[in-house]
Amino acid sequence: MHALGGRIAVQLWHTGAASHPDHLGGELPAGPSAVNPRQRSYTVSGFRDTVTPREMTPADIAATIADFGAASARARRAGFDGVEIGALGSFLIAQFLSPRLNRRTDSYGGDRAGRHRLLLEIVEAVAAPWEGRRVGVRLPPYWTAGELFRADDAAPADHDALVSELNHHPVAYLHLRGPDPAAPGAGPDLAAIARYRERFHGPLIANNGFDQESGNAVIGAGLADAVSYATHFIANPDLVTRFALGRELATGDPATYYTGEADGYVDYPVSGWGG
Repeated sequence: MHALGGRIAVQLWHTGAASHPDHLGGELPAGPSAVNPRQRSYTVSGFRDTVTPREMTPADIAATIADFGAASARARRAGFDGVEIGALGSFLIAQFLSPRLNRRTDSYGGDRAGRHRLLLEIVEAVAAPWEGRRVGVRLPPYWTAGELFRADDAAPADHDALVSELNHHPVAYLHLRGPDPAAPGAGPDLAAIARYRERFHGPLIANNGFDQESGNAVIGAGLADAVSYATHFIANPDLVTRFALGRELATGDPATYYTGEADGYVDYPVSGWGG
């Protein structure tokens, strides 16, 4: 990466209650409260339904924050250029942000400020080993997964306050996952990206549903500083080349995602320079 002039950040995250006893020697996973997130966890025997977790103690929370900080220090020693905190999907930080899953009455729950506290303390711990701003945060205010993770009116509004608060912490950039496209083939919702562009004062990376044209459009409109393509990169490891040369993109095979082995991982065709 560095030899070719690139930069690389490692994403740190924690599954929390979205894990499964099969990963933990039979022990229960831990979450903000003893509420089953009703997700599916990929185990050695395939996808398994999640279970009701145990509620994290204050000591568990302190240890988790310290683990994030230790992982960040190791990332710096390993030669990464920064760290991205994955507050995404249905995992631990998102569980703490959710009033449906976080039913705590201590300082890590109870109200909006309490639900935000874990992420903000993780940001501080992860930033500590670095000089300057080297820590990004990935947020999914529009994430929908099952009945407990819903992008209803309350979710974006709750994230409004959180994103504004991130301006007061050592955050290098905001990596924002926008809503899913309204229909197959539909473009991304740029108004949803604009909502947080207005609130976050630093660089913003837009994600979800972008192609080359819409990616150029969101940057050209000043709504984002960069675009992450994610799914396109799975099927197109040479995505930058294909964009540069105007080549057609290969289509990914979702049936192979998260299944291991080479199929759907290293067997996609590479576009040649000549045609």
